Amino acid sequence: MCVWHRHQGSNCTNENHRIVGIVLWTAVAVYMIGIWILSSIGPSVTDFIEGTGVPDFFWHLGLYGGLAFLAIAAVGNTWPRQATWLSAGEGAAVALSYSLLDEVHQGFVPGRGTEAQDIAGNLAGVIMAVAFLILWQRLNTWHR
Repeated sequence: MCVWHRHQGSNCTNENHRIVGIVLWTAVAVYMIGIWILSSIGPSVTDFIEGTGVPDFFWHLGLYGGLAFLAIAAVGNTWPRQATWLSAGEGAAVALSYSLLDEVHQGFVPGRGTEAQDIAGNLAGVIMAVAFLILWQRLNTWHR
């Protein structure tokens, strides 16, 4: 996999870097489509979630934490020379924007609705992904 090292440069060709970028942004788009489909199903998804015994908040945290992780990776690959915190912020903005769009979408699905608790879970997932990636990056550079 292509990795950009601040002091060493890239370990891949431009073509490999471009392919990795396409794969990452495709993964972001497929993940978003998956969330959209789940949101469109209606009450059966809600019934399934309630049947698992896992609070809805944690489903949102996991789904949008995953989306933020992918979006941050895609942004970081697209602009590898920018600071980690800037990539994290832009990836988080992609995930949060999509989360708000999806919550509005749920308001139009019969049996579903827009809920503040869902938005809070989405936000918590994005914050956790950003915190994890920044911590991982700092620990990774600290050991060198």
